[in-house]
Amino acid sequence: MPERMLTESEGYSLLAACGIPVPSHQVVTSAGEARAAAGRIGYPVVMKVVSPEIIHKSDVGGVVTAIEGPDAAEEAFRTIMENSAARAPEAAIAGIIVEKQVPGGLEVLIGGKTDPSFGKVITFGLGGKLVELLEDVAIRVLPVTDDDIRAMIREIEGYRLIRGYRGEPPKDEEALVRIIATVARQFAENPQIREFDLNPVILYERGASVVDARIIVGDTAGGEAARISVRAPPETFYPRSIAVIGASASPNKVGYSVLRNLLSFPGNLYPVNPARKELFGRTAYPSVKDVPGPVDWAVIAVPAPLVPGVMEECGEKGVRLAIIVTAGFREIGGAGAALEEKVVEIARRHSVRIIGPNCLGVMMPHQGINATFDPVSPKPGDVAFISQSGAIITTVVDWSLPEEFGFSSVISVGNQADLGF
Repeated sequence: MPERMLTESEGYSLLAACGIPVPSHQVVTSAGEARAAAGRIGYPVVMKVVSPEIIHKSDVGGVVTAIEGPDAAEEAFRTIMENSAARAPEAAIAGIIVEKQVPGGLEVLIGGKTDPSFGKVITFGLGGKLVELLEDVAIRVLPVTDDDIRAMIREIEGYRLIRGYRGEPPKDEEALVRIIATVARQFAENPQIREFDLNPVILYERGASVVDARIIVGDTAGGEAARISVRAPPETFYPRSIAVIGASASPNKVGYSVLRNLLSFPGNLYPVNPARKELFGRTAYPSVKDVPGPVDWAVIAVPAPLVPGVMEECGEKGVRLAIIVTAGFREIGGAGAALEEKVVEIARRHSVRIIGPNCLGVMMPHQGINATFDPVSPKPGDVAFISQSGAIITTVVDWSLPEEFGFSSVISVGNQADLGF
């Protein structure tokens, strides 16, 4: 089966979806975009070439570090593009990734590959250029326990640097264990992932961050990159607050139906509509960023062209789950597919999970949640029902009521841009 390497941005998005710390980042295709992205991310930033054909970016002059201002960001963009064109003329350049430059720390490596004899294995060792020089690595066959991981970490000669060497304070070994455990689990559970190399992972006295990722995945039979399903943390599905973005006072609008159906939700419910002060007796807010408290879920019912901007605001607000009921994305092809990819990129950059777009929504009867535009809510029960089709869901829910059949959750996945269950 064909394989391809994820771009660094795609790799970061996958890791962030697993809860692994990565730098703030954005892929740009012009010097002006580089200037704007660097300003948004905050200086200093690093800029790197994005190309599946360029593995060792520094070798072709494809990396510029310690960029401290907007003019320097534009110049770095031009320098990287010129260097890459001159030293790797056959490489296809997808753009330049601008990312926050993280503080220095101890560099380690976490890798994984599929061995023809043993199956999937993971490796750990000192990172950066030291990995090739010292060859100080430990290897384990999956699956592994946390104790296996600790033993692997302590097996390398360089463990003295993690423990604290010559007066240096010890590094956060448990943060490292958590990262290795997470990537090992995802590697074991996703047959699409064939190989990965996180180098370096910067280890601090408290915490760690991945600052370079090479992940190779299998393609589908049609050549399209396989979608990798990453489980959302369980707490994602237990919201204490929900915002309805595009809430409306007009009964013929989706935003009206969704807000009306959520009035029984026992947590905090926030209508968002810049043209209204109040809806259904509740204070309405111009933007999700204006909501005074945390927002766990956002149900998005605005026109498709507005969704990327709304997703940026949800990310800045710290929303965990966006339920996008709006249609007009990949299901219409062409520009809609491109718009959906933009929404997904924004969501992954902010670690927001998505249900939809082009979906009916979510019902969780035990929690008093009907975040859909279907006025009928099912009874509580023990069966979860998931469907791509909103029409099938409404039919099944209508059938269930006279049958006294209940559900724990009912989820319409729509285009499955992110969560596909």
